[in-house]
Order: sequence, then C-alpha cells, then structure tokens
Amino acid sequence: MIVELLARALELPLESGPRGHLDLEPRDAIVVFGAPLKHDALTPILDERVAAALALWRAGGGRVVVATGGVTRGARRAEADALADALIAGGVPRDAVIVERASLTTADNAALTAAALAPLGARTVWIVTQPFHARRAAYLATRAGLDARVYPMPDSLQYRDRRRALRWLVREYGAWARLLASPRRAPGR
Repeated sequence: MIVELLARALELPLESGPRGHLDLEPRDAIVVFGAPLKHDALTPILDERVAAALALWRAGGGRVVVATGGVTRGARRAEADALADALIAGGVPRDAVIVERASLTTADNAALTAAALAPLGARTVWIVTQPFHARRAAYLATRAGLDARVYPMPDSLQYRDRRRALRWLVREYGAWARLLASPRRAPGR
C-alpha cells in the first residue's frame, strides 16, 4: 500500500499525456528510445517499448521507426541494433527502420534522432518509452527541434511492478536534477 501510494505520488510530475485512449495522429516517425540490454538481449522494458512501437506502426502512426541507443553497460551490441531486429521481426519493413547507434544518454537519443530524421524532412514524432521517462524524453526531443508526442503505455510494467517502478522513478528524478543543473551539453558529452 505504501509502495503504491509513493509510486503514484512520484509518477504524476513525470508522466506526459494521457494514460488511456489516445486519438492516433499520424506523425513522420516513431522513435523507440533505448535502454541497457541484458546479455545483449532486450529486457522487459525494451520488449514493452517494441510492443508499443509495433502497435503504433500497425495503426499507421508513422512512416519510419527510429531505433535509438548505443553500446552501454558492457554490451557487445548497440541497443538500437537489438531494437531494430525486434521491430523487423515484428513486421516493420527493414527499409522503414532507421538505426541510430551512437547515443549513450536520453539527450543523445533525442539530438541524434533529430539529426537522422532531418534529411527526410521528418520533424513530427511519436516518442515510445515508459511513462516515468516520457516527460524528459519529450522535453529533450523538443529541445532537439522535434515536434514530439508521447505514445501512452497504460499497461506498462511500471504500473504492474511497483517496487521496480520506485527505483526507476527515483533514478528519473536524479536525471532531471542533472539536466536542470547543467548547462546545455553537446551530444555524447
């Protein structure tokens, strides 16, 4: 009970947009933010992001899907490559998947995705990430020049595993504190 109440209180300022039904607006791209792999494979967090991106793709949410994320935490492959493989296996055509492998942070994800989409003239994007991460991801994507909307995940693991959610929420508050306390940095720094 205490864990649930604490998680709810911490979530409210971090979430972006509605938890429930959303009127789907086609956008130029769907952007799937990376997260660390486990043994070079997708984690439940990344599986959830892929499932949401696939649902959005099938509903006509974007003409391309960007898988973004570099090599982190000792992995041998980029998060983006693992995401792209899962997206293609799920039915997104290979030529509709853009892979951005250099990003190491959420700010990098946003800036390098904007750079990858610029040659296509793509500016409007759906952000696919968990609710606890949504507001910062959208803020950074907007700061990078994208017109970003967050695709909701009302059945997210965040709402089903409240103890893990507390850890994610606390870490997200730390990320916001670092973001707000630091001058604007270039990607990768």
